[in-house]
Parts: sequence; C-alpha cells; structure tokens
Amino acid sequence: MKVGISQEILKEAITKGAIAALSEDAQGDTSTMRRIVQSVKITADKHITIESSTSMLSVKYTIPASEDKGVVVKETGSILVPAKELLQWVDLQSKESNISITLQKFEKPEIINTLDEGNGETEDSPGFVLKKIGTVKLVSKTATKSNKKWELDCYDPSELSDIIFNQKSEKCFDIEGSQLPEAIASVSFAAQKKDYEHVLDSISIQNHKNSIYFVTTDQLRVALYMVPKNTISDIQSTKSLLVPSVLLDQAAKIIDKEKKVTFSYSEELEKVSICQDNLKIRIVSTEKEHIKKFPSIMFLVDKEYNDLAEISKKVMGDLLANAALVNGSSATLTFNKENGTLTITATSEDNKYKPSVGQAPVSKVSKDAELSQGVIHILEGLKVLKTDDIKVKLATNQKSIKILGKDNDYFSYFCQAVTDEKLRKLKEVAE
Repeated sequence: MKVGISQEILKEAITKGAIAALSEDAQGDTSTMRRIVQSVKITADKHITIESSTSMLSVKYTIPASEDKGVVVKETGSILVPAKELLQWVDLQSKESNISITLQKFEKPEIINTLDEGNGETEDSPGFVLKKIGTVKLVSKTATKSNKKWELDCYDPSELSDIIFNQKSEKCFDIEGSQLPEAIASVSFAAQKKDYEHVLDSISIQNHKNSIYFVTTDQLRVALYMVPKNTISDIQSTKSLLVPSVLLDQAAKIIDKEKKVTFSYSEELEKVSICQDNLKIRIVSTEKEHIKKFPSIMFLVDKEYNDLAEISKKVMGDLLANAALVNGSSATLTFNKENGTLTITATSEDNKYKPSVGQAPVSKVSKDAELSQGVIHILEGLKVLKTDDIKVKLATNQKSIKILGKDNDYFSYFCQAVTDEKLRKLKEVAE
C-alpha cells in the first residue's frame, strides 16, 4: 500500500475512524488481543477507509481518493497499525504538510506470541498468536521541503474482522446531526456513572406519540429531552433503544453535524447502528431483556404537573449554591404565596455547620408549598437549562417537581422529594 494524503484530511479521518481503538475501553485492554483493538485499519483502493473495533464499539469512516482533494492512492492495500501512536505523530505535523504512507512487507510474516508479554494467559486462549507483516513508513513533507520520517509496526489487517453495519437491523428514524450532541448533553448528566446491567448508566431513546425523546435517570431524578419535530424524519419504529451513555457520547463527537443521522437497531445482535453517508458506527446496546427495566416516559410526559412558581435561574442557583455549602444532599424549599418568596433552608447532617437560610422573591407563586429536594441534583439540572428564567411545576401528590425553561419546553427535569431512604440511595450512588 502506498498513499499520499494531506495532514488535515488524515488527522480528521483517524480521529473519526480510529475512535474505537482510541477509546478508554481499548487503551485499557490487557488481553492477548490488545494490539488489535488498539490498532486502526486503513484500506486504500478507490477510497481510503479507516476502521477500528472493540466488543463495545465499531467505526468505519470512508473518504474518496481524489488528487484534487489531497488524497492519492499510488498502490492499493491495507495496513493495521497502532492508532494512538499514529494519531500522535500525524497531529505533530504541519497542517500544510503532505503525508505519504507506505507499507514495506516482510518476505515472511513475523509471528508474535502475545503470551510472552506477561498477561498470564495460557496457550489455550484464542488469538494469542499475532502476525507482523511489515513496517509502515511515514513521511511528512511541506512546500519548504522540510520533512519528517517515522515507522510503525504493521500487523496482519485480516486480524480486524470486517464489520457489517445495519446487519439484520430495523431502521428507527433519521435525526439532524446537530441534534444528537444537543440531546446527549442535555440528559447524560442525570445517568448513573456505572450500572452493571447498563440500564441506569444508559440513555433511553423512546418514541411517545410519534415524538422522539432522549432520557436518563438515576432513580431519584429524570432528565428528558424532546427532539424538535422538525429535526426528526422517517420514523419507522416505535421500539425503545437503550445505549450506554459513554458510547453514545463518543459517537456524537465524530458525526457530521451538518448531515442527517440514521438510527437502526438489531434486536438479534443487540446492536445500535448510527450511520451517515461516509461514517458507520455500531454500538453495543443494553441486553434486550434489560431494556424493559428502564421506565416508560409516558408516566412523566402524561403526568399532571401544576404551575408552582417562576424564578430567575441565576437567583435560584445562588440560593442552592449557598445551601450546598451546608448540605449538598437535601434542603427544604419553601414557597410562600402571600409574600411571593422562595426560602431554601439547609441543615448539616452531622451538625458540623450552622443552618443555611436563603430567601429571594419569585413570581407567580400559585400556592404555599414545602418541599425536600436534593440540592446538587437541582443545581446540575439548572446548568443544562439555557433560558434566564425557569418554571417550577409541582406534581399533584407533591412528591416531585418539574423544572423547565420559561421559553423552551424541549428539556424537562424531574426531581423526586428526598426522604431518608432516598438520601441513603443518593449516598450509595455518589460513592
């Protein structure tokens, strides 16, 4: 294989196509297959295709070979090289440089026994033998004839199995690319950090009354984002998806925000495909028997919440920040209709601090109410809201509140009343 390509195009291609190999999951791999999962496969023919894959995430990014666009294929072929090292070297080169990638094959492949690398596995383990087929020569040149050279080991490209995207998949919907990172950023903070069943650390994507919602919960709060209807099209499935938040976030970082994204789901393979014209991403889904454990949003969307008050986001944030100095887990929110005020009182659980009391005027207080709520939880929700003023709504049973922007209903945040039992759960989650 021999390719000439501009630094900017190559850097973008590796950043996207090698994201699986560059992921924390891959870079932390200690198995006999770690050299493969930490490597990127580059194939040159009529296109340049960059691929990487782990058991959790697979990516394929393709760019056309065109001299006018700074991509020239002088000799077809494939290479498999360490992704992190390749990207680091490419990143160091000048944006104006042109990079040549040339494979120099060995006459005979070199056999590497990965068991010799101290991982303690036995020869019965699959994949303990790896073939090194040659050396990849990298040369960076600029118009001023400055050049830099480097070499990387090249492994047998067939070691990275071909991924068939959309295999046995059912199309779900199309979404504008700009909406995917927006939806994820709006809800990911409310998911648990880790859940062994990958239910509460995942983002649920649900179809309710032909609207698409992204939602997360840690059982004490729910962050809900309704994708604007004019950014969704071709809805073909009502099935709910459940995808680990960290993986969906990785996908959102490499999509083209100017192009639509197609979501598909294979129930048989338990995989979600996220595809654009030249970018294919396949993400492992939560096991199908666990997807039903995530609550349906119909109980929230259709639940009656009555207007309680309107308040400046900054004012409420300042009150909560002061309360958090004393007790970040819980505080009492007292709405006074007659005085038009909100008072937030926080008491130290171990009596280490004196109680904190903050009060501020609010508008349109509909009734007197005294609520026990998680301070840090509300503060985290306020950071997502983009409007200066917010509305607070109260459930008819007064056991939860709903917070949303005064002029923007796409994001809604639900917080349950904090009881002693819920405080205990909150501490367990935090730990």
